[in-house]
Amino acid sequence: MVDATTESAASRDRFNSMIAIAVALISAFMAVSKVKDDNIVQGMQRAQSETLDYWNEYQARQQRRVIVEATIQQTRALTPEPVPDQVAKALADWQKLGDTFKIRSEEAAQKAKARQADYDALNERDDLFDLSDAMMSVSLALFAITALVRIRWLFGAATLLGLLGAFFGFAGFAGWTQVHPGWLVALLS
Repeated sequence: MVDATTESAASRDRFNSMIAIAVALISAFMAVSKVKDDNIVQGMQRAQSETLDYWNEYQARQQRRVIVEATIQQTRALTPEPVPDQVAKALADWQKLGDTFKIRSEEAAQKAKARQADYDALNERDDLFDLSDAMMSVSLALFAITALVRIRWLFGAATLLGLLGAFFGFAGFAGWTQVHPGWLVALLS
Protein backbone atom coordinates (compact mmCIF):
# COMPACT_ATOMS: atom_id res chain seq x y z
CA MET A 1 0.00 0.00 0.00
CA VAL A 2 1.32 3.42 -0.88
CA ASP A 3 1.44 5.96 1.93
CA ALA A 4 -0.95 8.79 1.03
CA THR A 5 1.44 11.37 2.45
CA THR A 6 4.40 10.29 0.30
CA GLU A 7 2.45 9.86 -2.90
CA SER A 8 2.30 13.04 -4.89
CA ALA A 9 -0.95 14.43 -6.21
CA ALA A 10 0.35 14.11 -9.78
CA SER A 11 1.20 10.45 -9.23
CA ARG A 12 -2.23 9.82 -7.71
CA ASP A 13 -3.92 11.55 -10.62
CA ARG A 14 -1.90 9.53 -13.18
CA PHE A 15 -2.74 6.29 -11.37
CA ASN A 16 -6.43 7.20 -11.17
CA SER A 17 -6.40 8.13 -14.87
CA MET A 18 -4.88 4.74 -15.76
CA ILE A 19 -7.56 2.98 -13.72
CA ALA A 20 -10.32 5.08 -15.33
CA ILE A 21 -9.04 4.39 -18.84
CA ALA A 22 -8.76 0.66 -18.15
CA VAL A 23 -12.29 0.56 -16.71
CA ALA A 24 -13.68 2.48 -19.70
CA LEU A 25 -11.96 0.18 -22.23
CA ILE A 26 -13.08 -2.98 -20.49
CA SER A 27 -16.64 -1.71 -20.10
CA ALA A 28 -16.85 -0.75 -23.79
CA PHE A 29 -15.45 -4.13 -24.89
CA MET A 30 -17.91 -5.93 -22.61
CA ALA A 31 -20.82 -3.99 -24.10
CA VAL A 32 -19.88 -4.85 -27.68
CA SER A 33 -19.17 -8.46 -26.72
CA LYS A 34 -22.57 -8.73 -25.08
CA VAL A 35 -24.30 -7.86 -28.35
CA LYS A 36 -22.36 -10.54 -30.25
CA ASP A 37 -22.85 -13.07 -27.46
CA ASP A 38 -26.60 -12.46 -27.47
CA ASN A 39 -26.69 -13.00 -31.24
CA ILE A 40 -24.81 -16.27 -30.81
CA VAL A 41 -27.25 -17.38 -28.11
CA GLN A 42 -30.15 -16.61 -30.47
CA GLY A 43 -28.44 -18.74 -33.12
CA MET A 44 -28.05 -21.53 -30.58
CA GLN A 45 -31.73 -21.35 -29.67
CA ARG A 46 -32.70 -21.47 -33.35
CA ALA A 47 -30.38 -24.43 -33.99
CA GLN A 48 -31.73 -26.29 -30.96
CA SER A 49 -35.32 -25.63 -32.01
CA GLU A 50 -34.65 -26.82 -35.56
CA THR A 51 -32.82 -29.89 -34.23
CA LEU A 52 -35.89 -30.84 -32.22
CA ASP A 53 -38.16 -30.16 -35.20
CA TYR A 54 -36.07 -32.42 -37.45
CA TRP A 55 -35.99 -35.19 -34.84
CA ASN A 56 -39.78 -34.92 -34.51
CA GLU A 57 -40.10 -35.14 -38.29
CA TYR A 58 -37.81 -38.18 -38.27
CA GLN A 59 -39.89 -39.85 -35.60
CA ALA A 60 -43.18 -39.13 -37.36
CA ARG A 61 -41.90 -40.49 -40.68
CA GLN A 62 -40.51 -43.58 -38.98
CA GLN A 63 -43.89 -44.22 -37.35
CA ARG A 64 -45.62 -43.87 -40.69
CA ARG A 65 -43.12 -46.26 -42.27
CA VAL A 66 -43.72 -48.85 -39.53
CA ILE A 67 -47.49 -48.55 -39.99
CA VAL A 68 -47.17 -48.96 -43.77
CA GLU A 69 -44.88 -52.00 -43.36
CA ALA A 70 -47.27 -53.57 -40.84
CA THR A 71 -50.17 -52.96 -43.21
CA ILE A 72 -48.25 -54.62 -46.05
CA GLN A 73 -47.44 -57.65 -43.91
CA GLN A 74 -51.01 -57.93 -42.67
CA THR A 75 -52.43 -57.64 -46.16
CA ARG A 76 -50.02 -60.31 -47.47
CA ALA A 77 -50.91 -62.61 -44.59
CA LEU A 78 -54.65 -62.21 -45.20
CA THR A 79 -54.57 -62.31 -49.02
CA PRO A 80 -54.99 -65.72 -50.66
CA GLU A 81 -52.65 -66.89 -53.39
CA PRO A 82 -52.54 -65.89 -56.18
CA VAL A 83 -52.61 -62.25 -55.14
CA PRO A 84 -55.26 -60.34 -57.09
CA ASP A 85 -53.89 -57.61 -59.37
CA GLN A 86 -55.67 -54.87 -57.45
CA VAL A 87 -54.11 -56.01 -54.14
CA ALA A 88 -50.68 -56.43 -55.74
CA LYS A 89 -50.89 -52.86 -57.07
CA ALA A 90 -51.91 -51.56 -53.63
CA LEU A 91 -49.04 -53.47 -52.01
CA ALA A 92 -46.55 -51.98 -54.51
CA ASP A 93 -47.90 -48.47 -53.89
CA TRP A 94 -47.66 -48.96 -50.14
CA GLN A 95 -44.12 -50.29 -50.47
CA LYS A 96 -43.16 -47.21 -52.49
CA LEU A 97 -44.76 -45.02 -49.81
CA GLY A 98 -42.84 -46.87 -47.08
CA ASP A 99 -39.58 -46.40 -49.00
CA THR A 100 -40.34 -42.68 -49.33
CA PHE A 101 -40.95 -42.42 -45.59
CA LYS A 102 -37.64 -44.19 -44.94
CA ILE A 103 -35.69 -41.85 -47.25
CA ARG A 104 -37.32 -38.73 -45.81
CA SER A 105 -36.79 -39.86 -42.23
CA GLU A 106 -33.09 -40.42 -42.97
CA GLU A 107 -32.93 -36.93 -44.50
CA ALA A 108 -34.55 -35.48 -41.38
CA ALA A 109 -32.04 -37.33 -39.18
CA GLN A 110 -29.13 -35.92 -41.21
CA LYS A 111 -30.56 -32.40 -40.92
CA ALA A 112 -31.02 -32.85 -37.16
CA LYS A 113 -27.40 -34.00 -36.77
CA ALA A 114 -26.15 -31.07 -38.86
CA ARG A 115 -28.13 -28.55 -36.77
CA GLN A 116 -26.81 -30.20 -33.58
CA ALA A 117 -23.27 -29.74 -34.90
CA ASP A 118 -24.09 -26.08 -35.59
CA TYR A 119 -25.39 -25.73 -32.02
CA ASP A 120 -22.22 -27.31 -30.60
CA ALA A 121 -19.99 -24.97 -32.62
CA LEU A 122 -21.99 -21.93 -31.50
CA ASN A 123 -21.87 -23.17 -27.90
CA GLU A 124 -18.07 -23.20 -27.99
CA ARG A 125 -18.05 -19.58 -29.19
CA ASP A 126 -20.58 -18.70 -26.49
CA ASP A 127 -18.28 -20.28 -23.89
CA LEU A 128 -15.46 -17.99 -25.05
CA PHE A 129 -17.67 -14.93 -24.56
CA ASP A 130 -18.77 -16.22 -21.15
CA LEU A 131 -15.14 -16.62 -20.06
CA SER A 132 -14.35 -13.17 -21.42
CA ASP A 133 -17.26 -11.64 -19.52
CA ALA A 134 -16.32 -13.41 -16.28
CA MET A 135 -12.67 -12.40 -16.44
CA MET A 136 -13.47 -8.81 -17.34
CA SER A 137 -16.04 -8.57 -14.53
CA VAL A 138 -13.46 -9.74 -12.01
CA SER A 139 -10.98 -7.32 -13.59
CA LEU A 140 -13.42 -4.42 -13.08
CA ALA A 141 -13.88 -5.42 -9.45
CA LEU A 142 -10.10 -5.51 -8.95
CA PHE A 143 -9.75 -2.09 -10.57
CA ALA A 144 -12.35 -0.73 -8.13
CA ILE A 145 -10.42 -2.16 -5.20
CA THR A 146 -7.17 -0.83 -6.68
CA ALA A 147 -8.64 2.68 -6.81
CA LEU A 148 -9.45 2.42 -3.11
CA VAL A 149 -6.34 0.73 -1.71
CA ARG A 150 -3.81 2.06 -4.26
CA ILE A 151 -1.82 -1.18 -4.54
CA ARG A 152 0.10 -1.22 -7.81
CA TRP A 153 0.46 -5.00 -8.16
CA LEU A 154 -3.32 -5.26 -7.87
CA PHE A 155 -3.53 -2.93 -10.87
CA GLY A 156 -1.27 -5.38 -12.72
CA ALA A 157 -3.44 -8.35 -11.74
CA ALA A 158 -6.59 -6.51 -12.86
CA THR A 159 -4.92 -5.57 -16.14
CA LEU A 160 -3.78 -9.17 -16.72
CA LEU A 161 -7.29 -10.50 -16.13
CA GLY A 162 -8.71 -7.80 -18.40
CA LEU A 163 -6.28 -8.70 -21.17
CA LEU A 164 -7.02 -12.40 -20.80
CA GLY A 165 -10.73 -11.59 -20.95
CA ALA A 166 -10.13 -9.51 -24.08
CA PHE A 167 -8.23 -12.42 -25.63
CA PHE A 168 -11.17 -14.78 -25.06
CA GLY A 169 -13.54 -12.11 -26.36
CA PHE A 170 -11.52 -11.63 -29.54
CA ALA A 171 -11.36 -15.42 -29.90
CA GLY A 172 -15.15 -15.52 -29.66
CA PHE A 173 -15.51 -12.80 -32.32
CA ALA A 174 -13.06 -14.56 -34.64
CA GLY A 175 -14.45 -18.04 -33.99
CA TRP A 176 -11.13 -19.38 -32.71
CA THR A 177 -12.67 -22.37 -30.97
CA GLN A 178 -9.30 -24.14 -30.95
CA VAL A 179 -8.37 -21.94 -27.95
CA HIS A 180 -11.52 -23.09 -26.10
CA PRO A 181 -10.31 -24.16 -22.63
CA GLY A 182 -12.57 -27.15 -22.11
CA TRP A 183 -11.15 -27.89 -18.68
CA LEU A 184 -11.97 -24.38 -17.44
CA VAL A 185 -15.45 -24.43 -18.95
CA ALA A 186 -16.07 -27.84 -17.38
CA LEU A 187 -14.86 -26.52 -14.04
CA LEU A 188 -17.23 -23.54 -14.21
CA SER A 189 -20.23 -25.49 -15.57
